[in-house]
Amino acid sequence: MKKILFFDLHSLRNDEYSQFQTDVHKLIILQTAIKLGIVNLIPNYESALTVLAQAMQAEQGSAITKTITESDAFRDQLEFGFKRFVESQLNHFDPAVQEAAVRIDRILGQYGDLRHLSYNEESSAITNRNMELKTNYAADLLKIGATEWFENDDAANTAFATHFGERANEEASRLSGNVRAARALVDPAYYAIVNQVNALALINGETVYAEFIDQVNYYVNYYKSLLAARKGRKKSVAPAVAAE
Repeated sequence: MKKILFFDLHSLRNDEYSQFQTDVHKLIILQTAIKLGIVNLIPNYESALTVLAQAMQAEQGSAITKTITESDAFRDQLEFGFKRFVESQLNHFDPAVQEAAVRIDRILGQYGDLRHLSYNEESSAITNRNMELKTNYAADLLKIGATEWFENDDAANTAFATHFGERANEEASRLSGNVRAARALVDPAYYAIVNQVNALALINGETVYAEFIDQVNYYVNYYKSLLAARKGRKKSVAPAVAAE
């Protein structure tokens, strides 16, 4: 009589464990839970898989991190360019432009180089400084031809804050990254499916369940072989013990 082989999942690495469960879940979708007689077990299994996926994602890091890094680099680039443009206008041939540049440069100097602050501190400081410039020095920005620089600098800061907020929301929706705890939820849900399919195959005959059983066993045997090979490699590299 066919049955799904027992497999101690404990020795699988996290990525292997996740892939194994993903493969089994795909097989269930393909065969359908109704056909396999496990409809009652699927909600718990899929819920546990969702927790596992979230924990794995948290462990691997945010998918938005690269976007945040790139946004911060672009923001810093515009900060540097904006400041250098203002400084260049300090030597303008028109005294009125020089005077406007002096006023703006004074504000920039009061806030200092913001690029070395933490993400949140830089965002807040640029927001406050730019609000002051927009409110009190818009005419001076226009006079020295820095309005476009200012608007792009302000937009880059807003874009960064948006990306940073997205990551905060993403992380808030995830678990702490405790994959071990997530696996502890998936294990009993998986074994419940194995036991029920095996029991139904015994009671009803294996015909309906044979294909699913064979497919799951293919993955079981694959990972068992993987673990055996890994164990063999560890033994082969173990230091020899000198005979006494």
